[in-house]
Amino acid sequence: MNIIKAFNQTIGYIEENLTEKLDEKIIQQLSGYSFPLFSRIFSIMVGYPLSEYIRFRKLSCAAVDLRGKDERVIDIAFKYGYESPDSFTAAFKKFHGYTPNEVKKGKTFKIFSPILLSLNVSGGKNMDIKIEKKKGFKIAGIRKEVNENTNFPEVWNKLFSKVDSRILENLGNGQSYGACCNFKNKIEVLCEKNIFDYMAGYDVKDMNKAKEAGLEILEVPEAEYAVIKLKGAIPECIHEGWKYVTNVFFPEQGYKHAGTPDFEVYSEGNPESIDYEMELWIPVEKL
Repeated sequence: MNIIKAFNQTIGYIEENLTEKLDEKIIQQLSGYSFPLFSRIFSIMVGYPLSEYIRFRKLSCAAVDLRGKDERVIDIAFKYGYESPDSFTAAFKKFHGYTPNEVKKGKTFKIFSPILLSLNVSGGKNMDIKIEKKKGFKIAGIRKEVNENTNFPEVWNKLFSKVDSRILENLGNGQSYGACCNFKNKIEVLCEKNIFDYMAGYDVKDMNKAKEAGLEILEVPEAEYAVIKLKGAIPECIHEGWKYVTNVFFPEQGYKHAGTPDFEVYSEGNPESIDYEMELWIPVEKL
């Protein structure tokens, strides 16, 4: 099934269950992704987290209910999953600009409509993408739990403060990677941001030397990747690459993220330069 159609069906399920507990298994059946990975791909496609979308939809529907139905604020609060009227009122006022009681009495409120995804590319450019099977490899580095707003250079700075860059380059072939893995979002706790592990590291052949340096080892099995060549300053070129893959390449070519680690593959040069070149390796499988 086309990823756009699958995601729209998943969004439809979420829409029909705004007042109920969502089922991760149903989301996986509809979208083809685990809930954590669905959350991540969704945020890349639309530009903000799934949790924010659900929260805004609930607050929009809550305002409609308050204005059009004879229901108490406390009942509406519990209906849309808030633990108390106070927490509901705070979130409601932040979103609408007025309290629930003020909206109930006639103040204006915002409408946040359901999303309908479509393949719509305008003013963009085709990217150089090839499907390539990579043999298994190992990375030695440091791992940190992050979200999409984390300052990723800080992870690299921590690595370089721990181990000299010359030692890191001599662990293997000298290739540096930023690895994203272990996606952690859960339905029970709809996080504000997508949470996952980020590993800053280098190719490693000398395992003993890496362990002596206190580095963690990530073993990557053989896998098939979409290899995307990027040109431009970091992080903008990375964001553009992900946006193109999720919004254009996946729907057009019938691929999906395979759920295993994906990689930022760096090269020598100035990462702030508009001429900087690097690659994204995204594990893929056919729908």
